[in-house]
Amino acid sequence: MHEADHSVTPAERRQESIQRYWAADLGRRTYLFRRQRKAILENCRRIAVVGVSADPESASFVTMERLLGMGLEIIPVCRDRESLLGLRCYTRLSEVPGQIDIVQIYPGKDIDLLPLAQDAVEKGVNTFWIETGMVASPQVEQILADGKVQLVEFETLETEYLKHTPAPALPAQKKDKKAAKVKVYERMAHNPVTVTPEEALPDAMRKMEKGHFRHLPVIDKDEKLMGMLSDRDIRLIRPSLAFVDKEDAMIQLSSTAVQQAAVFDPVKVAPDTTLKEAADLMLRWQVGGLPVVDRQDRVVGMITYTDILREFVGREGR
Repeated sequence: MHEADHSVTPAERRQESIQRYWAADLGRRTYLFRRQRKAILENCRRIAVVGVSADPESASFVTMERLLGMGLEIIPVCRDRESLLGLRCYTRLSEVPGQIDIVQIYPGKDIDLLPLAQDAVEKGVNTFWIETGMVASPQVEQILADGKVQLVEFETLETEYLKHTPAPALPAQKKDKKAAKVKVYERMAHNPVTVTPEEALPDAMRKMEKGHFRHLPVIDKDEKLMGMLSDRDIRLIRPSLAFVDKEDAMIQLSSTAVQQAAVFDPVKVAPDTTLKEAADLMLRWQVGGLPVVDRQDRVVGMITYTDILREFVGREGR
């Protein structure tokens, strides 16, 4: 038998007992909270996104793409855009037709949580989800509580979906076998705008801006594919305004050729590649677009993630 530890006082034993109680209580509450969160995410498939950036490199834009890829219905709420990722944008939450399961809010200087909370209650929203970087005021909390709208803060929606629903998919009866057989040539942009390696980078940038492109195939004199130039490649080579002024930056860019920024020997697909195969390649190589080439390696089209998302999101609503 072990001798009793007479060095521990009754007051210390009582404090240890209290700590064990609260630790167990916290564990129970955490378990219940996780079950509740899992139930929310399993049953919520229609998400209105407020404050998403149109910058393809931003965290909110990337998350929106990934949520779309999970088979969720995403509704952008943006005041200054008509569409985003091929999806119609609404000016206000109250203008979105039909039931909304989750309102996902990204922090920003133009975000006012109070009218958003009021609109969420009016719409009968299930969950008011504020991404990290912003918290609800007591007034917003009270509005949501009175309207029986669940408030979530300090959590990332994408992370929680991956945690609680790691393999989200449409019900089996909704799967469209025909969609899996759609070929790239049926959805690609035909005869895309191209550049040559010798062209000045500002000229390529103007082509992108004029046509609202994010990718330009780089071709040789025989119109065969050599490389790809993306807006991301341009951002990587563009002089930082933190070190040079805007005028000097433009002078440096004017003396830069496409071949200094482009990626050569890029991933490419044939016209009869399926959309699923093209999507797999984009995910594997982390690119947003693929040049489409014929048997002579001549560029005949461009397929982007937007084309693929539009195809599958469109089919889901048919």
